[in-house]
Amino acid sequence: MEYKELSNLYIDLSEDILKNIKFDKSSKDNQNQLIFFSCIENSLDCEANYIYMTINSDIESIHEFNFDYKWIKLMQIEVIKNIIKNKLFDDGLISAISDSKKRIFSTKDTNIISSNKSNDLKKFTLILSKYKSFNELIRKTLDEC
Repeated sequence: MEYKELSNLYIDLSEDILKNIKFDKSSKDNQNQLIFFSCIENSLDCEANYIYMTINSDIESIHEFNFDYKWIKLMQIEVIKNIIKNKLFDDGLISAISDSKKRIFSTKDTNIISSNKSNDLKKFTLILSKYKSFNELIRKTLDEC
């Protein structure tokens, strides 16, 4: 199976898993949330590999890196540099994934007067939507080059 197909498969899996998440802090729900993010990260990883294989670039091999560092390395390619920088890093998709993963097992500190935003359907849907729009944009850009 090609990286592009794997990337699409992981996105489909994340959409299916999202339908089963209730955000009730149960053990099963926490596992589903982690699986959701694992699917998103695996999709990002496969998409990075697909782009690396598609664009014959002089950058060093990225296959041994984790998903976010692969995208940092891919920013060395001028054609897609701004898309990656704007959509993944400046727009906060990578940080939103990391932040949401931390919140899965965090407990609310009642001694602090602050807002401990918990994970919710809106946040997960936004992450998925941002990733899908990024994915579509970068693929269109590659097709045009």
